[in-house]
Amino acid sequence: MIGLMIVTHETVGQANMQLIRHIFGSVPDNVTLIGVRSSDSVESIHAEVVEKLASLDYGHGVLILTDIFGATPCNLVRRLIQSDNVILLTGLNAPMLVKALQHFTKADDVHKFADEVKAAAIAGIMTISNQDEL
Repeated sequence: MIGLMIVTHETVGQANMQLIRHIFGSVPDNVTLIGVRSSDSVESIHAEVVEKLASLDYGHGVLILTDIFGATPCNLVRRLIQSDNVILLTGLNAPMLVKALQHFTKADDVHKFADEVKAAAIAGIMTISNQDEL
């Protein structure tokens, strides 16, 4: 099993948890959310991520999803990636989240899993206009 952590700007993560509940009925116990508020200290978020990373390592790695590359949640996590078994994916969207939740308990290669989740995120982006045939 791959550990799954979501680190986002405060309410973005909460909205994603609501989406998980809507689609899957509940949030699995082994999925962790950290919502970073502007009032949080870097030290407190750092400590929380380190603590939760350790609890999510089931031997096959941890995939961390963040909302915006270069923003505070992403930058805090980037500093903590010191192991080959911890992968960060940015640009969190609903297709990415659904793919991750559907398969993280069965996955055993965090690099392959990260590529699959990224592909789902990209495949979920569509441009549709009144010029398109449906």
